[in-house]
Amino acid sequence: MRHCPVCRAGNKGDPVCRRCHSDLTDIIAIEIQAELNMVQAVKYLQEGNIDLAKRLCTRACMMKRTEFGEMFSGFLDIA
Repeated sequence: MRHCPVCRAGNKGDPVCRRCHSDLTDIIAIEIQAELNMVQAVKYLQEGNIDLAKRLCTRACMMKRTEFGEMFSGFLDIA
């Protein structure tokens, strides 16, 4: 997370915002889970399990929208 979602202060992954002191622990955990889901989605695609890859990619994109996730999702839609 580059910026606090509450006050937009720069953040380097600290669990508490330096400016507004918001607890960002849950948000950081969701971002990590999204990244893990996307890694697993790529792995399942490599193994030929497109359905599971789609489900994990969709789940990851719901947690954290990224440019890679959008492109990968589009790719999986045509695979």
